Amino acid sequence: MSDIYSFREKLQTLISKFEKDKPHYLSKGYPEAQVRVDFINPFFKALGWDIENKAQKPPHERDVIVELSPETTGRPDYNFRINGATKFFVEAKAPSLALDDVKHILQAKIYAWSTKEVYFVILTDFEEFKLFDASLKPNPKFPNEGLIFDFKYTGYSENLEKLWELSKERVEQGSLEALSPKDTKSKRLRIPPDKSFLEDLTIWRAGLAKDIHKRNPEFDVKLLNDVVQRLLDRIIFIRIAEDRRIRPDRELWEIAAQWKEEGKRKSIMTHLTDLFHEINDDLNGDIFKPHACETTDVDSGLLAEIIENLYFPKSRYRFDAIGVELLGSIYERYLGSTIRVTPQMVKVEEKPEVRKAGGVYYTPKYIVDYIVKNTVGKLIEGKTPRQIEKIKILDPACGSGSFLLGAYQYLI
Repeated sequence: MSDIYSFREKLQTLISKFEKDKPHYLSKGYPEAQVRVDFINPFFKALGWDIENKAQKPPHERDVIVELSPETTGRPDYNFRINGATKFFVEAKAPSLALDDVKHILQAKIYAWSTKEVYFVILTDFEEFKLFDASLKPNPKFPNEGLIFDFKYTGYSENLEKLWELSKERVEQGSLEALSPKDTKSKRLRIPPDKSFLEDLTIWRAGLAKDIHKRNPEFDVKLLNDVVQRLLDRIIFIRIAEDRRIRPDRELWEIAAQWKEEGKRKSIMTHLTDLFHEINDDLNGDIFKPHACETTDVDSGLLAEIIENLYFPKSRYRFDAIGVELLGSIYERYLGSTIRVTPQMVKVEEKPEVRKAGGVYYTPKYIVDYIVKNTVGKLIEGKTPRQIEKIKILDPACGSGSFLLGAYQYLI
């Protein structure tokens, strides 16, 4: 266990080392991987974190998860945890790169914000150290919103006590919660990813509904709802599959770009439908089976806009960071509204039964876990794997699939 006096000595050694050969460390030939080994790892080890897992803890209990190839996974370089729960991320950069670059700041903040569970992220190249409140929705126009502190290496010693708040000892004692800004502006900007994404989905749903109703007046309201929902379901499914490395990266983006390169002459649905059929052959699931949405007249520009809004820099979402439970809660609330057509307008509104009930209520994970443990758990108790294979589980009131997902995770 490190202490603040030991940290002071070790930090001063690192500062002197950096100062002595500063031109070398700031050169483009000095890579990120090396600054992690030479400076960032020792910095956090001095703060009491077991970077190398010398305690030999199992994977789910390690203090720190270190990404060896973050450029391929897209995940932060470091994940700092207490009792298996992530407390903050660290995004490392080579000292030759400017940490004020909006791209670097957003990269660090977006992943943490998308989790809805990690409220702090650090961006550092050792020469500089930035700590952000990651609960604020990332904004490219104001990248430094949520900046808690920003120190150059020359100011580390005089800000030693603030840096010590990131030690394992202090984080265990709740130091991060005390660092979180409490001002009114920060509270107003603290928009969680599920609320933000649901708002975006609602905007896209309303836009598609109005356009499709105008171009296809023969559609009744049931078909209109079905076509709009199926289109959005497919686009979001593909986008999530891309971020989770299940589908090739940027498939949808390339379709939108190809449509523009071709002079916007053909309908973008021509290319999208080809992709839908390809995925249907691969997955053989209901969502991509032949459907009326494939032959519906829809504005290509609107579809291209929706697609572009799902990618950086317009998008703030990392779909590999948004947990399945969070996606389920978004989808359940999404299903709580419907498209309504009147002679004057087309709009998205809450279903009458949802409005009467006071809104959609997503079942919290701890309740799902409790119910699954006391139903599925008792059912499989004492059974062999071969006996368990024969069990079928049905959720007749399935909404987002939270109970089925919980049951599946329990079984495996």
